[in-house]
Amino acid sequence: MNRMTNFALLQTDIAFCQPEVNFQRVRELFAQAMAKDPRPDVVVLPEDWSAGFSDEMFHHMEDYVEPENGPSVTVLKELAQKYHVWVVGGSIATLHADGKMRNTTFLINREGEIVGDYSKMHLYSDMDEHVPFANGDKMEVYDTELGRLGMMICYDIRFCELARTYALKKADVLVVTSDFPNPRVNHWRTLLMARAIENQMYVVACNRVGESPMGTYCGHSIIIDPWGDVIAEGGDGQEIVTGSIDYTKTREVRDLIHMFRDRQPALYGDTLTKPIS
Repeated sequence: MNRMTNFALLQTDIAFCQPEVNFQRVRELFAQAMAKDPRPDVVVLPEDWSAGFSDEMFHHMEDYVEPENGPSVTVLKELAQKYHVWVVGGSIATLHADGKMRNTTFLINREGEIVGDYSKMHLYSDMDEHVPFANGDKMEVYDTELGRLGMMICYDIRFCELARTYALKKADVLVVTSDFPNPRVNHWRTLLMARAIENQMYVVACNRVGESPMGTYCGHSIIIDPWGDVIAEGGDGQEIVTGSIDYTKTREVRDLIHMFRDRQPALYGDTLTKPIS
């Protein structure tokens, strides 16, 4: 795979519990993104892009959750088909067929078809996110025309094991959707750079801006190459962050520093699985 893949990250200000407002805002941002040169191959949205969230919502999530083909994902499927573009659909509070609610990102192809999904594995218990939601348990790497793609949501970036699992499955790019808050922008940038460097892969991360009952959000949506160098980065306001990635660099880095060849998993033992008391 030698061609460039162009990303557009919709760093949107999410109107709290106003999905119709957010639908219109995202439609406008899509139109702006698709007018850019180069034209995006992939559009990425933030976590909970259609409604936002608060800790109070987590105790009444049945009032906000959508079915797997609910209005939010329908909007994204229509936009993907209209503009013939791939979409990593932020995340949506979704009621799955097994009756469990999860915080889920959908991967949608150019024809508007759902071809993959990822549900947030690590739920932020300090904010009661684990109260309504079930943990995701799927770590798929999707082999697409965009390369081999894995997904994460927000708090997941603090867990290096998930990123390493994707790398061991030969992911080219890790796409992160997030509602990462102020004042922890330094954590956001540092963790994402670490995930890129330690796994020798691209990281593409879309974060929201604005405020909710929980506080404010730091933006700084970012595209990082396998060396940890920043290709593009947003500020702290609503904007579209664009950047292009070339997967030949992933191969070059992995061929230069043979980190995966030099791993010693047999020596790690149970040290990574024992809880901290």
